[in-house]
Amino acid sequence: MPDDKPAKQTSTANTELRMEERANAAYSYILTGGTRRQIAEQVAARFNVSVRTAHDDYKRAMEYLKKEQQGTREELLNHVQALRLAGARKALAKGQLQVFAMLLKDMGAVIGEAETENTAADVKLNISIEPPAEK
Repeated sequence: MPDDKPAKQTSTANTELRMEERANAAYSYILTGGTRRQIAEQVAARFNVSVRTAHDDYKRAMEYLKKEQQGTREELLNHVQALRLAGARKALAKGQLQVFAMLLKDMGAVIGEAETENTAADVKLNISIEPPAEK
């Protein structure tokens, strides 16, 4: 009698592959636009699954999108910082000190340097008037 475990492993792998395929389809539907409900209906119709399963696939696709966007954002921030640094070097070489200072301020803001400074909103002024002292 053959062992049933390899068949289950193949079935599990196939199920995971189908889940991945549905999530990728949901991802592509997200990029083309539409509401969550519309996208779930499209996935359900295309893959012949329940709407509940399609919503799970939508959720998985949104996680992919968040990861991708976070990576893209970090890459863009690094690229913009490199451009600012190059511009600051050129401005300093040409004696454009105001441009140099502005670029340094922008670079500092990106790394959070300006967050520790007090702003007008942070300052609280309390004024109290005491009655005159008796003579």
